[in-house]
Amino acid sequence: MNQTPLEVRSVLLPVHNGQLLLPNVSVAEVAAYRESIELPNSPDWLLGMISWRWKKIPLVCFDTLVGMPVQKTGVRARIAICYTLSGDSKQPFLGILTQSVPHLTRASEALIVSDPEPAELGEGVMQQVLINGEKAWIPDLDALEVMIGSALAEAAE
Repeated sequence: MNQTPLEVRSVLLPVHNGQLLLPNVSVAEVAAYRESIELPNSPDWLLGMISWRWKKIPLVCFDTLVGMPVQKTGVRARIAICYTLSGDSKQPFLGILTQSVPHLTRASEALIVSDPEPAELGEGVMQQVLINGEKAWIPDLDALEVMIGSALAEAAE
């Protein structure tokens, strides 16, 4: 019996210093870039809050989160609105700043391998991989959601 390899429809989100690999179902929408409302006492990687479909969504700069230098937002920038994994009705979405339009891809065991030379990227990154020979980070959305929750709590104080 032939068994077809498991493929996951995925999306690559281009950031300044690399790209993020997420399952396509984790992205609700890719929205046009808009300025965020800054939060006092928030970390650099939390750019602030944006309005999306009558909700306030935290906007994350992944480059800054992983310790890369801050870059200017380009004219092709977009915001990937992602579902949070906890199902928290108070904060069901988060936004990730991208530098251009994300693109769809298929991920499978044959196409994805652990990067033999991963960078030290700390919290927020589950794994660095090669997909079709290109480096990508798999974000740890659970950890990111906890980090955002802590940062929002600090900003509210």
